[in-house]
Amino acid sequence: MNRTKTLHVTSLLLLLAVLGVLFMAFNAGNRLHRYLRGVKPGVTLEGAVMTGLLESEVRQRVQKMAAAMDRPPRNARYDRATKTIVHEMPGILVDVQETVNRVMSAPPDTGVELAVIRLEPELTAEIFRSINKKLSSFSTSGGGSAGRTDNLYVSARYMNGTILAPGEVFSFNQVTGPRTFARGYSMAPVVGGMGIGGGVCQTATTIYNAARLAKMEIIERHPHSIRVGYVPPGRDATVTNYIDFKFRNSTDKFIMIRSGAGGGHVWVQIWSQ
Repeated sequence: MNRTKTLHVTSLLLLLAVLGVLFMAFNAGNRLHRYLRGVKPGVTLEGAVMTGLLESEVRQRVQKMAAAMDRPPRNARYDRATKTIVHEMPGILVDVQETVNRVMSAPPDTGVELAVIRLEPELTAEIFRSINKKLSSFSTSGGGSAGRTDNLYVSARYMNGTILAPGEVFSFNQVTGPRTFARGYSMAPVVGGMGIGGGVCQTATTIYNAARLAKMEIIERHPHSIRVGYVPPGRDATVTNYIDFKFRNSTDKFIMIRSGAGGGHVWVQIWSQ
């Protein structure tokens, strides 16, 4: 019995010794593999030590850095509250593959920087300042309830300062909607009753006529089912949650919509570079 136990102990010790040898051989092989295929000694990326890392591990590190640094470009915009132009801001995109290549090919004791691509905004403050030529102007007067005049003011305010690039399509519903209490709209008469945003068809009609005078391509326009009093027959444009007014900037320049309203009066101007 004692001899059997001794054999078992001996076998166990032999197995542990073999496993130890295999483990050391594995570690030695792993170190050799990293030495031959990994990042060279002393290489850093933005100050972080990368020595011995394999390409897949470097890529993971770079992707984490990119997630923290990447940002899209921000276009310049017109601040309706302050009536000023908010300047653009370029974006940043880390070129992951190029950065990995730089790290993997770097000689020993080299500090590597991230490969960064600068993303330029499409709309700059300079473009805003260059829009100084009036193409058209149109105004309408409709009167009505306080709720209706409020809706004219709100919809015109949402349109004011809208920029369209060459070929871009203007959508009245997208720019001025959705028409909700939370966005400043009021209850007012509509065809067949009352509705939130009643009266905004006058704003849509005004921009429609301004677009016509500026010789823009009309994409979508629907007449009212009844005659309206603020434009001659055939010159109106109705909008609902399901019916829109759209036109395309058919010029080769940027254009801007300037608009306002008060006391039932709506005015719209279209300006170009």
